[in-house]
Amino acid sequence: MTIAVLVSAFAPFGNFHLSCDEDATIQQVFEDVMVERPLLQRIDNLRFVPTSRPGATRLTLLSELCEEDEENHTLVSFRLTPVMVGGKGGFGSQLRAAGGRMSSKKTSNNDSCRDLSGRRLSTLKEAQK
Repeated sequence: MTIAVLVSAFAPFGNFHLSCDEDATIQQVFEDVMVERPLLQRIDNLRFVPTSRPGATRLTLLSELCEEDEENHTLVSFRLTPVMVGGKGGFGSQLRAAGGRMSSKKTSNNDSCRDLSGRRLSTLKEAQK
């Protein structure tokens, strides 16, 4: 029996579907997706997760993930996302430190600003002198 597989991917790939055998594993479905969309092969780290059971392993069979509707159509949906590599953090402290340095250099030079009529404040100051 064949199972309809719906894959929700990231832009520009969008959503697409394919049919797979019920005895296929998640790994085999992933390989079918790579054949279906060959441009995905250029991306190193991809996460391919069934939406009904995110903790499933690559050796899980599609028949274990099936959701049947009223008309006995079987459907398995997957989410395909790139893996984002993260660091150890610390970016917030860097921003706070930079913000402290920026706020300590407050200037009162507004001469390059413009008033509501579009004239520069420096020309208005010169005209007043």
